[in-house]
Amino acid sequence: MSSNTLFVSNFPFTTTDTDLREIFEKYSPISNIRVITDRQTGRSRGYAFVEMEDPSVLPRAIEELNETSYRGRRLVVNEAKGRPGEAAPNGDRPAKARPLPPFRYRIVVQWQEDAHEYDAEVPELGVHGAGDTPEGAMRDAIRHAETAREDDPAQECLASGLTSHGF
Repeated sequence: MSSNTLFVSNFPFTTTDTDLREIFEKYSPISNIRVITDRQTGRSRGYAFVEMEDPSVLPRAIEELNETSYRGRRLVVNEAKGRPGEAAPNGDRPAKARPLPPFRYRIVVQWQEDAHEYDAEVPELGVHGAGDTPEGAMRDAIRHAETAREDDPAQECLASGLTSHGF
């Protein structure tokens, strides 16, 4: 997302890009408006990205429009943030998380309220992992499974999906 884009949400589903243009053109000419719609129904999902030609007006537009009433709803207006892995405004690209490696075992992930973290268990291998996110806990469990394989040849057969008989 470029630094001249606003994220606008919580507007009624009947709101069109023309309606949003009328609201935001008071601050700067509009380069682009993308009202996000549901793929199946084509109906607005209640949020949009408004790209302004003059990025210096963003703070004023946010201050004046955020939390204001529009057709019975409270608008939420913030500066848009880019997706993970998307190029930053200065052209630098943040490092992408590498995908999880193929793993042939069931991983059970549960929120542990007392520890305030996720616990991931691989019951067949008897290993656990923990993390702030479900994916982080799964990565930790997979790492523990790989460590167990290196330490115990029998576990190596199990973790690779083979039985101790080799099939």
